[in-house]
Amino acid sequence: MPGSEVDLAKRWNQVYSEKHMTNWYPSYDILRFCSKFIQKRLTYDTYDVKKNVKSVLDLGSGNGRHVIFFANQGFEVSGIDISDDAIKLSKEWCAREGLDADCRVGDITHLPYKDASFDLVVSHGVLDHVHMSDACSAVNEVNRVLTPSGLFYCDLRGTEDFEFEIGEKISFNTFMIPEGFEKGLIQHFFSLKEVHELFDEHFKIIYIEKSEHVYGPDFTKRNSRWIVGAQKL
Repeated sequence: MPGSEVDLAKRWNQVYSEKHMTNWYPSYDILRFCSKFIQKRLTYDTYDVKKNVKSVLDLGSGNGRHVIFFANQGFEVSGIDISDDAIKLSKEWCAREGLDADCRVGDITHLPYKDASFDLVVSHGVLDHVHMSDACSAVNEVNRVLTPSGLFYCDLRGTEDFEFEIGEKISFNTFMIPEGFEKGLIQHFFSLKEVHELFDEHFKIIYIEKSEHVYGPDFTKRNSRWIVGAQKL
């Protein structure tokens, strides 16, 4: 097992303090998901609304790029992250933009929100950076804080990714990242079977695709992610 939760928080603080994870644009896959299932922007201030959503939680919000994206559209937005450095950045960004959002430090496996607090939860590149058991606990919490028939967007690294099986094996499909700015953190790679194991108890998967990009001089590096949209049962 990797270090304790405190050690994990310190490591992510280091990543953010060194500005390695300060992403300033929303994920393209989240944009597509929202356009398909939440609302599609038609003009500067009008939308084609697909689902009535009022409140949004960004699970593992980092420096706040998706908090900003949703807040700019008028949603009530919360963001939670294990790194206080990341939350500091997101609060500063919201203040600069004149946006109101609840950004706080917290544990995704023990969310500090009441039952049925959110209509939508999004999680980009988070549940594949923890052990499968913690990912399952986090999904249980997402189920708890979602309103009836609420939606959950989540993307996960797949087992066909070029970095699968690189680094020290920690547990099934889970490896310690050996180099780069995420060195010492863990990466879990999901098979399709595990994706269903993660969601099927509490959610109906309404959308799933495998997003793959092949790159490098000889096109041998394949980045593979599962893009999952799910609705609370």
